[in-house]
Amino acid sequence: MEQRRRIAQVMTTPGGAMGVIEQHTFELCAALAEKNEVHLLADRPYSASCPKGVIFHPLEFSKSALNPLLYWQLAQTLNHIQPHVVHAQTAKAVKLLRRLVWFFQHMVFVATAHNPQKNWQAFGAMNGVIVTNTPMANHFAADKVRVIYPASIPAVELSVRDKKQLKESLLAGHQQPLLLAIGRLTPNKAFDVLLRALVGVDARLVIVGDGMERHSLEYLCRELGLSEQVVFAGRRHNETAFLQVADLCVVSSRYERFSSVVMDALANGCPVISTKVAGANEWLPEALLVPPNNVEALHSLLCVTLKRLPMIRRNYLPIFLRARQELAVTGMAERTQDFYDDLLEQHQ
Repeated sequence: MEQRRRIAQVMTTPGGAMGVIEQHTFELCAALAEKNEVHLLADRPYSASCPKGVIFHPLEFSKSALNPLLYWQLAQTLNHIQPHVVHAQTAKAVKLLRRLVWFFQHMVFVATAHNPQKNWQAFGAMNGVIVTNTPMANHFAADKVRVIYPASIPAVELSVRDKKQLKESLLAGHQQPLLLAIGRLTPNKAFDVLLRALVGVDARLVIVGDGMERHSLEYLCRELGLSEQVVFAGRRHNETAFLQVADLCVVSSRYERFSSVVMDALANGCPVISTKVAGANEWLPEALLVPPNNVEALHSLLCVTLKRLPMIRRNYLPIFLRARQELAVTGMAERTQDFYDDLLEQHQ
């Protein structure tokens, strides 16, 4: 029988805003709570969103990380809970907890680095570090770090009829392969590069997202003669549903800390090609990657991929299977639990 652990998750985001890190923390807490006693230490506004089965502890994380009262509150709460594992989910939490490691030497302290850090010193004070891509793991000893990818939640499976209707509405009577690009319309996403690469490609492109560059991108479409070939779908709440009907997803970013679009595409069984950005580098073979900001290379890859779509989809099956296992919330929680167990065994 698996040992039931007492786990304290520490999330210092103030105000109740729900971003990627916050959503990740709630998902992890809920999954871990199925087999463990899980406590969430967070700013009071998050109490309304706390998952069922997770014990919530409100702390005043709006205070500075140098505030003595905040340290006292955090220390008192941990002393009361007496967790086996204390897991920091934000950089501020790591900075706070590094000063408490010495006082609670019987506990194992873990931190997740969701993004690259300018200074890794505070993370080095933890017993273990979880990183979201392989390059970040190079900052730590092998026995102290574990690469665990963020979970991607597949969309609710559309019926055959709904898929057909959605695809027909996007193609608008055209008989072409359907390309999909997802993201905020900002310079970093390089949709301008994608549009230039699309010239001469027999495909219809749907861009899901909105942002500061929309007007300039629409103007570029007209200049390139792509107005009838490109659909700006705007921001959608069900964007992953589009991945169920697209023939190919394209990521053209100049830079990504971690490409969640690549992960979402793989988790939803949609083939994807990408520039060489974090996340894509670790999941896609070299033949499906191009250098960022290279119109010619992306154009060539689009042409080659679209000609070989049926074969490429078959080649993707092992990647799709891996994604279903590693990018599911349950899989993420299981690998996190395994890391806790390994660190606790080392700590004895």
